[in-house]
Amino acid sequence: MDAAFAELLAPLTESRRAHTIEVGRKVEQVAHLVPEDIRDEVVTAAYLHDVGYGYPVSGFHPLDGAELLEGRGYSPIICHLVAFHSASTVEADVRGIDAEALDQFALAAEVPGIGMANDLVWWADMTTGPTGGTLTLDERLADIRVRYPEGTLVRTAIDRAEPLLRGAVQRASGSM
Repeated sequence: MDAAFAELLAPLTESRRAHTIEVGRKVEQVAHLVPEDIRDEVVTAAYLHDVGYGYPVSGFHPLDGAELLEGRGYSPIICHLVAFHSASTVEADVRGIDAEALDQFALAAEVPGIGMANDLVWWADMTTGPTGGTLTLDERLADIRVRYPEGTLVRTAIDRAEPLLRGAVQRASGSM
């Protein structure tokens, strides 16, 4: 792992750091599935997808992470992948966050490979447990539902986002 990643991830809890590092490792192993010119950015985004937890501003980690990385000069592709990872738009809606807050990081679907890049980050995130262990998507969703009881923001968002998450995991898995 890159020293700059370690510095950025230092404020995260040990378990969150283990999770995000494993997500990065998983994407590193399958990065050949995206165009060569964006591979490094996709891997970087995977390693940094949860960085916003360590730098809370709005309290919504995908947005906080993307804003932090943009402020540090990271590419629009990296900021997009962090801002939109794992159906973040669904959780933003549940939280009452205006869609425009994330839209500033949106890339056109025409960016070659961006769809698969999103799917790979979502797949890795949704098959990595909260302490870095590998889980199936069903195990990961069950774990989230145990940690966040019915009626909480995260639980409501994950329940609504499940079809999107399943689609991304299926697309990514089918490409490997």
